[in-house]
Amino acid sequence: MQKPWVQVAIDTLNVEKARQYTEIALKAGADWIEAGTPLIYYEGINIIGKMVEFSGNVPVVADFKAQDGVYKYFAEAAKQGAKVATVLATMNDGSIKEAVRAGRETGIKVCGDLFSVKPENLVERAKEVEALGVDYLLKHLGMDETRYYPERKCADYVKEIVEAVQIPVGVSTFTIDDALESLSVGASFIVQGEPILSSENALEKLTDFIKTVKAAQ
Repeated sequence: MQKPWVQVAIDTLNVEKARQYTEIALKAGADWIEAGTPLIYYEGINIIGKMVEFSGNVPVVADFKAQDGVYKYFAEAAKQGAKVATVLATMNDGSIKEAVRAGRETGIKVCGDLFSVKPENLVERAKEVEALGVDYLLKHLGMDETRYYPERKCADYVKEIVEAVQIPVGVSTFTIDDALESLSVGASFIVQGEPILSSENALEKLTDFIKTVKAAQ
């Protein structure tokens, strides 16, 4: 992918809304479409194939945030047509290795999600997970985390992570300012979905967001 690219997270809870949001994301210019964790939880793993159908030629990311027994999840996501799937970087190295093994055997790419890694451990864990063979890393500040730790920002430690590894690093963001700050310190891709997709004039807002990200390359 030409940097930066934009992954749009479809984090709704049902298939019809997922179809609507995917249409908006594609019209807005999304490079990747994410079958979000809430969507997979509520609709089940077979939603991935539906998202592949909705997305046409645009790659689908299965955002499992997989934790244990991960090979079967990655293999099934690949079978349904997903191009990338996520494993939690906080998990033991065995889970990361199993995700990578699935990737090598099925062709699906592996994203190590740094979600919930303690800030002081982010850089070291990023290096460790890269060494285990993942294809991408994601710096991911969760909604609950921002509620209870408002001082933490999306772009925190991104520069240090990028400088420490050789693989693309993405950042999950809430606002365009988050995205631009992350790009300015070396992020290769940006993840966006909420709060834009559920807002009024979502297509216009997401189109502007993606155009702004692309212009920052």
